[in-house]
Parts: sequence; structure tokens; C-alpha cells
Amino acid sequence: MKRFIIITLLAAGAVAAAYAWPESTASASAGDVADVNLFTVSRGDLNIVLAENGELVAKNSQNIVNTANSWAEIKWLIDEGTEVVEGDELARLDTKELDERVERLELDIVQAETDLMQATTDHEIQVVDNDAKLERAGEALTKARKEREKYEKGDAINEERKLRVAIQDANTRYTRAKKKYEDSQTLFEETYINKSQLEEDEIEFAKAEAQREGALLDLEIFEEYSKPLALADKNRAVTDAEREQETTGKRNESSLRQRQTSLDKAKTKLDKLRDSLVETQEELEKMVLAAPCPGYVIYGDPKNPWNRDDIKVGGRTWSGQTMLTIPDLRVMQVKLSVHEADVNKLSEGNPATVTMDTYPGLAISGTVTKIASIAGSDDSWRRGSDVKTFAVEVTLEASAEVELKPGVSAKAEIFIDRRDDVLFVPLQTVFSEEGKHFCYVLGAKGTPVRRSVEPGQGNDHYLEIISGLEIGDQVLLYNPNLPGGGTGPSDAAEESDGDDDAPGEATAADDDSATVMP
Repeated sequence: MKRFIIITLLAAGAVAAAYAWPESTASASAGDVADVNLFTVSRGDLNIVLAENGELVAKNSQNIVNTANSWAEIKWLIDEGTEVVEGDELARLDTKELDERVERLELDIVQAETDLMQATTDHEIQVVDNDAKLERAGEALTKARKEREKYEKGDAINEERKLRVAIQDANTRYTRAKKKYEDSQTLFEETYINKSQLEEDEIEFAKAEAQREGALLDLEIFEEYSKPLALADKNRAVTDAEREQETTGKRNESSLRQRQTSLDKAKTKLDKLRDSLVETQEELEKMVLAAPCPGYVIYGDPKNPWNRDDIKVGGRTWSGQTMLTIPDLRVMQVKLSVHEADVNKLSEGNPATVTMDTYPGLAISGTVTKIASIAGSDDSWRRGSDVKTFAVEVTLEASAEVELKPGVSAKAEIFIDRRDDVLFVPLQTVFSEEGKHFCYVLGAKGTPVRRSVEPGQGNDHYLEIISGLEIGDQVLLYNPNLPGGGTGPSDAAEESDGDDDAPGEATAADDDSATVMP
């Protein structure tokens, strides 16, 4: 809370200068001040304003992060504090390893493309060869089946027919030979033919008989052995051809799968190499850091200042490290720390006026845009203390007069309320003791009289008086009971208003309770 410390032993000239009437309270200057140590109570309009000192910061800051995937050495770095615009180069990292990787990848890609072409050709050849093998196997199976059919429906029947014709022919020969031999025997007995002729007829008969038996045996052998064996061979040939066709299909499938696997590997290898090349080229692009917005360059991350010394030419930066920070100066803010007793007076949207010693005469309008919901302190020496403050942000309107810089000290006066037509007095005329407030009013005899008052709201200079004073009352601008205050304790009378308290001796110098609580 903005505590209003009682100003002690004010010199007459200092009091008159410090509390000269501002234009905004001109209506309160109607009363004439009879003495430089007095203030005449008057009525007017009073703006309730909370004034706090803070620091000018950019609302948004862009962190320039090393997005490379590994450590890298800083080869060039822009000077800190340099003003940049969007797209300006900020830093360059060492690219030697990446350049060598790109060269290796390009050579590997050339070889991988050659391997892919060879694998593609082998695959195409395998497809043609498989078709040819499968076609030959099919033709062999068809031939074996035709050969079997030809034997069953042609050769075997013809062979059997020939054998049966041979048997018929042998039977005919046998019958004729037998008849002739029998006739010869009769003729020989009757001596019509000689013995040699009989013997010839006998031999012819024996031949015919043997031929007849041979023809019968041939048919029997054909039916029992030759035909079944030949048919078995034909069936085996068909079976072998069917098996060969199936085996050829499986061999073709296996060979083609191997070729396809080699082709897929070649494609995958080439794709990976190309992806690696693209990633490496993207990594190369990341080795040049550019400004994403206009602003001033700050080394490191202000929130983590312990790594700031690493940001230098020759230094090494790791992936994810914030190398630079650029406050976006297009939208500026004032960051304040407001006491816990005052924070509930504020609301988001309260208007404010911001001034800075760096820019004399410049006043910029702003708006309260954020009030922290949890108390905290940015000062390590205050941690653990009883003083609780809340972070408050005031966002400024754009100013074309000057270019604001972050880090500048600023004062924000936040408008809270306006009190119309009220009594008010300077802050230093009201004193507090044991929870009660009072003023010293100049009595009829010129003697200060202590009078209880009920204060209302106030600002840095004036405090509303709800009761206890009237228009025209003259109040002292100092505590007459303070040493050297102009009047000793015995000189200040107690006004008969039912207040039996003794004149207060507490001051801002020796008692923190001597404060005004608007």
C-alpha cells in the first residue's frame, strides 16, 4: 500500500512549494491561506489515484532459441543493444560438421540411386523370367497329359489291335500249315511225295505253330506288362509335370519376393538418405538466426541470467537454449508491485497515466490489463518478509512521439475513483494514533486545537475528510507536538468534543503507526 508518511518539521517554503494547487483542484483554492504553515479547509472535486513506481517493459518478448539438434559453436554474433527489424541476421553457428554431412549424404544418394536402378532392373528381369519358367512348366504339363491321352486313346489301342491281327494271321498260317502237313503225311504214305517234301511241310507247320503261340504271348505280355508300364510312365510324367509347375510357381514367388525385398530396401535406403539430406539442410538453415520482430537485442534470457556469459563468439550453445531475446517494442507495459492493502482497489480496465524521467514532459495513457491473483515478490531480499505485493501490468497506448526503451523507470498514476464536492486537506495535516485520526485546527485564540476527524479516500497529495472539519477551518501543516514543531505540547489545546485522549506524540520518525490510511 502506498503509505502516506507524515512529513515532519516542514520548512515554510518547502510546504508552500510542495502543495501548490494543481489545475485539477482549482475549485479547492478558494480559501486564502493566512499563514504558510496553515491550510484552509475547502470543498472541491478530488481524483482518487494510486501512484506506483515501476519499470517499462515490452508486453511481448521473442526468445531466439537454438533449434539445432546438437551443440554448436557461435561463429558470429550481433552486438547487444543493436536495434533490428524483422528478418535481420542475429547470429551464425558453426556449420562445418553439417557441410561435411551434406557432402557425404549427396555421395551416398548417388550410390543409392544406382543401387535402386539395379534393383529395379533385377526385379523386372525376374518378373519376365518367372513368366517364362511358368509358361514352360505349363507347356510340359500339357505335353505330358497329351502324351498320356495319346497313349491311352491311340498307341495302346493300335498296339493291341496289331497284336490281335498278328494272332489272327498266325492262326490262319497255323491252320494252313497244319492242313498241308496232314495232307503231306497222307501223300507220303501213298508215295505221292518224297520224305524231304514231307519234312518241309512239317517244318512250316512247326513255324506256324510257334508263330501262333508267339502272337498269343505278345498280346498277353502287352496286356499284362507293356500297356500298364507304359501307362504308368505316362501318368508319372503328368504328375512330375504338375509338381514341376507348382514348384516353379513357388520358386518364382520366392525369387520375386527376394527381388522385391532388395528393391524395397534400395527405395527405403534412398528415401532415408534424402530425408537425412533435407533434415541436414534444414539444420543448416537453423544455424543462421534471424529476428522475428523489431526491437533491441538482449543476450540470453532475462529470466535466466546465469547463462548469459555463454553467449559470445566462440562459445558453445546447446539445443533449446535461449541465445537472444528481443522485446517487441510495438506494445509496451509498465510492471508494478502493488501492496496487498491497495490491490483490491484496482480492477482490470482502470485508466492510467504514465510518466518517465527519461522522457521529460511526456505522459502516455495506459490501461490496467493484468492483476496477479497470487502475491509474490521479485526481490530476493524481501522474500520471507511480511510485505506482500501483487504484480500489476499497465499496457500503454502507442506513442508516436518517442521510441520507448525497456528497462526505463516509470511512474504510473492509476485512476480509481472521483469524489465530487468533498472536503479535503493535505495529507500531512492528518495524524494517526491508536487507530484514531486527528488534525490540529487553529483556535480562536491562535492556539492549535486537536480535533478528531474521519478520513475518506485520498491520493498522493490530498485526503478526503468525511467528518470533523468544516469549510474555512484552518489546519496546521505540521504536528505542533513534535520537537521543534513551533509549539510545545502544552501549547496545543484539546478541543472539547468528548475526546479525552492526550495529545499524540507519535511521529513518522519513531512510530510506523503514524500513517494516514485513505
